[in-house]
Amino acid sequence: MENIVRFEHCGELIHTFTHREDTHSSAEEPGGTGSGPAGVPSGRCPLCGDRLSFRLLDAPVAVPCPFSNGHETPCAFLLSSRSGPTSISEQNDSELHVGISNSEGVVFSYTESGVQRQQQSWEKSLTIPLITPSNHPSVPLITPSNHPSPAVVTPSNHPSTPLLPGSVVRSWDRRLETFSSQDRWTTDRFSEEGEFGSCCYGFALSFINEVRRSEVMEVISQNTFTLGCVLPTIQRSSKYLSLYDHIRHHGYYHSTTA
Repeated sequence: MENIVRFEHCGELIHTFTHREDTHSSAEEPGGTGSGPAGVPSGRCPLCGDRLSFRLLDAPVAVPCPFSNGHETPCAFLLSSRSGPTSISEQNDSELHVGISNSEGVVFSYTESGVQRQQQSWEKSLTIPLITPSNHPSVPLITPSNHPSPAVVTPSNHPSTPLLPGSVVRSWDRRLETFSSQDRWTTDRFSEEGEFGSCCYGFALSFINEVRRSEVMEVISQNTFTLGCVLPTIQRSSKYLSLYDHIRHHGYYHSTTA
């Protein structure tokens, strides 16, 4: 997938793809901003036709992509699709697959072949970190991007609390391996494990709840986790994919600046 950048021109907020081969660097053009991480689109404005140039404060900025490498996100809940990342949206009914990563990025997931331990195939996933860093005792409601914040749950009439405390990271891999070796996750029981409506979802959420119970924390219902963590993540993916698709077909997307 190409990167998306946004910038202001003609009183409009314009979104377009980055074209790195056409970017200017500060060394080539006085007052230029350099390509930066997002690149600076050159050429002409798609609205007025004027040639684009930017000062530092007006430089295009990258639109965070919701997809990231699940193998580089330790101790996280991952969402993926066999049809590719463009299928992970509210508008697509493709079957999703979920897994849990260990501290080294190996992804554990439950399939009809039993528990899989994969070091690849989750490079373009939606990731929900589950553990709060020890130096950040509280975090806002989940806001995934390229560097998502740890997920929190917000039960009714309760303040937001981290899904899992930072202290569990020391025993995370051992717990995940032990949990994955339980008889309930064998191949012949795959069709029976329907507690959460999906075998792979049941595996992941059951592990989260097992860790929470060991930490004397209240278990999380499917509804709470789905509405508080999974659904917002998919909604952000849907918005990004809609924007991406519009740019792919029309070359850009624009809206009036406030």
